[in-house]
Amino acid sequence: MQIIYIDESGDPGSGIYSSPHYILSGIIVSQDNWNYCLQKLKTFRKDLKNEFGLNQRTEIHASELIRINKIDEYRKISKKDRIHIFRKFCEEIPSIFKGSKIINISLRKSDFENYTEFHLVAWKRMIQRFDNYLKYTVNDKGIIIADDTNSKMIFHLLRKMRVHNPVKSHYTGSSRNLPANSILEDLFERASDESYFIQTADVIAQALYRKEYPKGSLKKRRVNDFFEYLKPLLLYEASSSDTYGIVRK
Repeated sequence: MQIIYIDESGDPGSGIYSSPHYILSGIIVSQDNWNYCLQKLKTFRKDLKNEFGLNQRTEIHASELIRINKIDEYRKISKKDRIHIFRKFCEEIPSIFKGSKIINISLRKSDFENYTEFHLVAWKRMIQRFDNYLKYTVNDKGIIIADDTNSKMIFHLLRKMRVHNPVKSHYTGSSRNLPANSILEDLFERASDESYFIQTADVIAQALYRKEYPKGSLKKRRVNDFFEYLKPLLLYEASSSDTYGIVRK
């Protein structure tokens, strides 16, 4: 069994106040490695507590490490150290999650003319890539666990894709039905503050966002380079046209 933990960056809206992007990042963990990864995550959190005083039960929320909004405990940690925590987590992910893979969907909304269903597009791409990984790479079944999200839409999408999932051929341009039937059950939801694995997906999504949309004030801290630490785990097959395997269309 393979478990993918998914979180997002940005919002799926299309209004004037919406983000210019919508990102989904998922990290795949085999059930055989799950306990190993959990113990490594616990050890990592103990190290953060010893070095920075960050309580092990406090959620790691990457965007808040950069700019505090809701997590008051972060206020006792300097911004320099908070960014160090962000970098350190990115740096340690390949070691903590040996044998895992990361799938990234990054939609630049301006590339989708007259289209507003970004949530639907991103999740369809994520489900397709995860199902392909299960079928063609590991020959296994899988489940999806995500932070609180638009679960009703995803339930309907996943059930539909199990029966009808037209995929266009790169060679002929025609479509054939490839049901996404390697994914079991409906989406499972977990609150991010209760799952180190969901927090990991959040860190990945934020690292990708900072790579795709670098901010001048953070470049001197090289925040836009943190995504590079994740390269050993990237599922490059997810998009053969992208250097990092990021799905953009």
